[in-house]
Amino acid sequence: MRFFIALLSLCVLSFSIHAEETLNDTQQDEVRKLVRETLLKNPEIIMEAMQVLQAKQQEQQAKMQKIALADIRKNKLITAITPTGGNPKGDVTFVEFFDYQCGYCKRAFPGVMEVINSDKNIRYVFKEFAILGPASEIAARAALAAKKQGKYMDFHMAMMKVNGRLSEDKILKTAESVGLDIKKLQEDMKSDEVTEEIVSTREIAQRLDITGTPGFIIGDQIIPGAVPPETLVQAIKQQREKS
Repeated sequence: MRFFIALLSLCVLSFSIHAEETLNDTQQDEVRKLVRETLLKNPEIIMEAMQVLQAKQQEQQAKMQKIALADIRKNKLITAITPTGGNPKGDVTFVEFFDYQCGYCKRAFPGVMEVINSDKNIRYVFKEFAILGPASEIAARAALAAKKQGKYMDFHMAMMKVNGRLSEDKILKTAESVGLDIKKLQEDMKSDEVTEEIVSTREIAQRLDITGTPGFIIGDQIIPGAVPPETLVQAIKQQREKS
């Protein structure tokens, strides 16, 4: 009954807005009075109407995300410099958007690696989503440059264990600790290829409405936040069931 009243109220409101040009002053006053009386007698319908509207907006957003994700997976998700791990021929693609200064990413890291290491049929895609300041971008550039020396995963693992705020000095010392050639690293950090990957990752996140880190894409599911490993495992299972 309340749902019906909510819809009726929305219809009345809509009618009131669009009919002002066709109704005379007396009729407009009567419509406004009817709307006011309905809302005063049933104030809860405003919240119910908002919930209906919110549900419709979320449904539309999810639909648009799926369309955007299908296009991105086909054209832009993985480039020549995008780091990947796990099984390159895995039946499920697991994508993580992260920032090396994100505490939630670092707390989620052991669980993420547990999922990847326990399932040998996952392709793991790393998206360097540097959004937490200049040091985040320096770290992302260093990580992508490390890939050119074949040491992306070594550097990534080391960076995920670094505590506290980052600085360029701390990032370079971490790079040195895993055996990277620092001079070459610094040159590669400035390359167009690295810049394009960082810009592309931000554009992808914007299109998919990923606004924070960590953020995951598993198949056609977008999962925001530092969720427990069980949630990731369940999403992987659901994706396999769809295939």
